[in-house]
Amino acid sequence: MSPHEKVLYRITLVDRTWHVRRPKATMDHAFATIDDAVGFVSNDSGGTAEFVEVLADNIYMVKKIASHP
Repeated sequence: MSPHEKVLYRITLVDRTWHVRRPKATMDHAFATIDDAVGFVSNDSGGTAEFVEVLADNIYMVKKIASHP
């Protein structure tokens, strides 16, 4: 399944803090590093999140964070 067909978590850099928004949520969770943010996504999704959206410095990307068979 391609990333645009899945519901994605969004990680956004705001000042020097990485904010994670769950799919269909209105509240963000803040982290000091992008590694902490990705770790949260992996843990929160039970390891099922394969991709995340990342917004940093006016650049949008879809990042693969896990490989699933």
